[in-house]
Amino acid sequence: MRKLEHISRKWWFFVVLVVSQSLLMPYASKNFQPDAISSIIYTTLQNSLQMGFGNYNIYFQALSLLILVLLVILKNRMKLIFNIYVAASYILFAFIQNIAVTERYGLSIVTVNVVMFLFVAYVWILETFQSKNDYSFSHFKWKYSWMIPLALFAYWCPLSPNGINLNPLHFFHINSATAFCLTTPLFLTIMTLNLPNINVVTYRITALIGVIIGLYNMVSFLNPHTVFLGILHIPLLTISLYCSILSYKIGGNTNNKTVTVTDHT
Repeated sequence: MRKLEHISRKWWFFVVLVVSQSLLMPYASKNFQPDAISSIIYTTLQNSLQMGFGNYNIYFQALSLLILVLLVILKNRMKLIFNIYVAASYILFAFIQNIAVTERYGLSIVTVNVVMFLFVAYVWILETFQSKNDYSFSHFKWKYSWMIPLALFAYWCPLSPNGINLNPLHFFHINSATAFCLTTPLFLTIMTLNLPNINVVTYRITALIGVIIGLYNMVSFLNPHTVFLGILHIPLLTISLYCSILSYKIGGNTNNKTVTVTDHT
């Protein structure tokens, strides 16, 4: 973890993550053509395995909400369960959001997303074993409170092609708990509210990948029919970018169990 913390602070680390976007080609078992890469990615994401989970959304949403509520109530007594849940979530995101079986392309995989999501899962697995994160919220600072409504907006996901749905029960029929873009802002917000006692590597990697995915989804604003998707991804981009910047102001202390924010302004 120390080596990864050192490497991830280098200016070229983010560049490598960005460049990998064009190096890791998508996979399609049928009709793969280099000039069809964009179509393969779009088709895969629009027909991902996640789309077939509709009947099970209520269970994923209920489990997610239960764990979050218990974390707020029980705090560090839920640390292990929460860390395992987050790590498992990113593994789930990697496969169900980026793999599809369609008539046009057969089995197709957005390889770069799978790799990036599993990278995030990896650093959360490390956190599960190292247990550096503190979830006591004892260092809560109001200057971070703006993140809470933004993260909850993404998690609630009240926008759809049909308009705005503010019914609280709507939450149990959507798929935010199985979506990288809608849960990552919440995970990052929870960590930020517990600064300075967090796992800086887990924090930084999660945020950097969030920035990349968030930037990708800003193209949704170019299509009038997908503007709502762009709006839903503003929390991911905004919070991830903010947390990325914060992560570079953080350094490990001598015992490597907690981290200290070097900028107290």
